[in-house]
Amino acid sequence: MKNFIRFICLLICCLATAGYTQNAPRSIAGTVVCLEPAATLPVYAEDFNNISSCNLKLSYDPTIATATGVTIGPGMGGLISTNLTNPGIIILGWFTSGGINLPDSSVIFNIQFDKVNSGISTISWIDDGYSCEYNDGNFEPLNDMPADEYYLEGSLVFQSPEAPVTMLPDIALAPGTNVEIPVRVADFQMIGSFSLNLQFDPSVMTWLSFNNYSGFPGMVVDGSQQGNLQISGLVPEDGTPLSLNDNDTLLVLSFGYLDGFSSLSWIDNGSSCQYAGALPVYPVLNDIPQSTHYINGSVSANALPASAGTISGPSDVCSGSSGIVYSVPVIAYATGYQWDVPSGVSIVSGQNSNTIVVDFNPEVFTGIISVFGTNDFGNGEPASLNVASIGQPAAAGPVSGPQEVCQGQEEVLFTVQPIQGTTSYNWILPEGATIVAGSGTNSVTVTFSLSAISGAIAVFGSNMCGSGPVSPPLPVTVKEIPLILTQPLSPPAIYAGSGNARFFVHASGTGISFQWQEYSFSSWTDLDENGMYSGVHADTLVILDPEISMNGFSYRCVVSGECEPDAVSDGNATLTVLLPVGVPPVRNQFKTFVYPNPCNDYFNLNYFIPFKGELQITVQNLLGETTELIHEFNAGPGDYQACIKTAGLAPGVYLLNMKLNNEINLMISTTKIVCTHWSQ
Repeated sequence: MKNFIRFICLLICCLATAGYTQNAPRSIAGTVVCLEPAATLPVYAEDFNNISSCNLKLSYDPTIATATGVTIGPGMGGLISTNLTNPGIIILGWFTSGGINLPDSSVIFNIQFDKVNSGISTISWIDDGYSCEYNDGNFEPLNDMPADEYYLEGSLVFQSPEAPVTMLPDIALAPGTNVEIPVRVADFQMIGSFSLNLQFDPSVMTWLSFNNYSGFPGMVVDGSQQGNLQISGLVPEDGTPLSLNDNDTLLVLSFGYLDGFSSLSWIDNGSSCQYAGALPVYPVLNDIPQSTHYINGSVSANALPASAGTISGPSDVCSGSSGIVYSVPVIAYATGYQWDVPSGVSIVSGQNSNTIVVDFNPEVFTGIISVFGTNDFGNGEPASLNVASIGQPAAAGPVSGPQEVCQGQEEVLFTVQPIQGTTSYNWILPEGATIVAGSGTNSVTVTFSLSAISGAIAVFGSNMCGSGPVSPPLPVTVKEIPLILTQPLSPPAIYAGSGNARFFVHASGTGISFQWQEYSFSSWTDLDENGMYSGVHADTLVILDPEISMNGFSYRCVVSGECEPDAVSDGNATLTVLLPVGVPPVRNQFKTFVYPNPCNDYFNLNYFIPFKGELQITVQNLLGETTELIHEFNAGPGDYQACIKTAGLAPGVYLLNMKLNNEINLMISTTKIVCTHWSQ
């Protein structure tokens, strides 16, 4: 069969030409409401003229039904192929030799379904341009656009054949009062219309009004006949059938009750009480036997006090409190009130009324306060309220948590065992400590600020009656983080090979240690104790007899402690080393000229060298870090030019350092440059 369908599709494609010779028929999915476990849904057609083949695709709700087969309608003939393997999808193809004509509203296909569940399933067309298509007698494709004008949806309803159960209550009440009687239902599924006939004794009850509690469309109650109500409702054909949960209220009937007894009886002569299913068919549902589908009720006199309402007053009371008020709404038909209170509570005033004033003794206890109405006919149903006498919270136990923390430390957990009778926990913290989570509970998360100081942590419980004793204090030592108090300064210049240079840093912190570092134009390096360096692990670094090559080196100190982070000095302290010789007259002739300044991606450097020697040119940022290093060995006297690239530099201020030296002379020049990158 699959090969046959492929052949047919290929034949249709080969015979198709550009354009459409006519419009496709209108395909109409039927509407079926079924009370049986299986249903057949017809597919109709209009303008079915000279048609030789079609491909159709439909969808349905697989939770409601399962498609089991498709047959060809009368007058169609030809061959059909179907694919029902995908739940919720129907695919069919039909072919006949030569075109056929059918009158409007002819059934072209019948689709068989089995019931899965009660409910409504829309029968929809799926047209992606090829899944729904008609061809004429010459196998020319026919126009079916727009699709919603050529493929019209339908619906399938599977419904229980049984009518709902309609129920009335038995009510007892005091004469001379109004009564509201709910009409409740069960198995109320997809109802399109209903009619009910209720009979009552007009000498006992007077009809007043009704409330359409369920919102059923078109509900009407006709009370024009004495002792009889005609109740009906109808969902319009463009509406949706109504479903209700079991024991839901369909409507409420209001009567004036005079006195005596009246039955509330459903009268069913075959059509006076009747339910119909889903539209547009409105199938009549089975309501036989009547005794199982229509439950009668009654109204009778009852002079006992009504049930007591809700007691108002506090459930929790502090032990030893006095003047506490409890009340209950006025109880209908009650001539007196009986209050019962637990041991430990005494009624001061109000017994036999709907409001009492009581005192609680100092003990802690729980119990029940209750009340009911009384009259000459007996007692009504009581109402009750659980009450508790509450004392102050118990003493807090010891606090658990670390006793040593660092300034700036976050998410430090402190806890205490639950405190009996506590509704809120109140924490006492050292200065600079803040609760960031768990406030008011027995477990808090605390953050210590950078300025936090040592102290004690304690907690106490509280409730509506006061506060309990405070826990034993937990001493907490807050360790200081390393801080630089005074930055190292550059020492006076000294001659190479003679004299000592001293660098001093003033720092604070818990358990601090020192590590001096040296910057020699490339990177920072830790120093070790040796014949040249002394005090590298102390607050004072001493450099003994530095060499001329150390001229311009920078020094900083890393201060570590028991708490992080380390503190690092600014690195601006610089060592100046001079050769122990005089400076010749040509010193003033070491000249430089920088342009443009400020610069963007480069700057030009013109300079004059007065004597032969080793020339070093560096560009450094204000932290002393070298960003450009140029060496020219054995440079002779004369004028020179250089272009220094600055594209890789961040915008800011830099220092251009030039050092020229030989065995007897040392010359240094420093120029400030500004990098802007305005052109970027």
